[in-house]
Amino acid sequence: MEIEKREIYRAIAEMAYVIAKADKGLSADERMAFNNIVEEELQLNSWIAQSRFELLDEITQPSIDQAYNEALHDLKKYREYLTEDLKARTLRVVTRVAESCSGYSEKERIIIDRLKGDLKSITND
Repeated sequence: MEIEKREIYRAIAEMAYVIAKADKGLSADERMAFNNIVEEELQLNSWIAQSRFELLDEITQPSIDQAYNEALHDLKKYREYLTEDLKARTLRVVTRVAESCSGYSEKERIIIDRLKGDLKSITND
């Protein structure tokens, strides 16, 4: 797999991390839900996202804003490889993570709406 696509998968994990941390912090249920969701969405490449999520959760523990901005930076950097399918997968993963535990919070909805706008502008630049 090319490095660009790998970086996009890592950015997807960062966005999911942002959503998981947004409301009440990251719970064990959200971790498990994330792993199941990326296995379904990214299949054989799910390990890329899972390793990034684990690194963020256990070692670096960035703020929500920092993680979002880093993920967005990578998505912009590799915009030529950010296909419509990958944009749709990104939104599905973060939406499903948000829905996985107690449904959407207002904070999660705001982040997802921001992500939708950012994904649209990335490919329109």
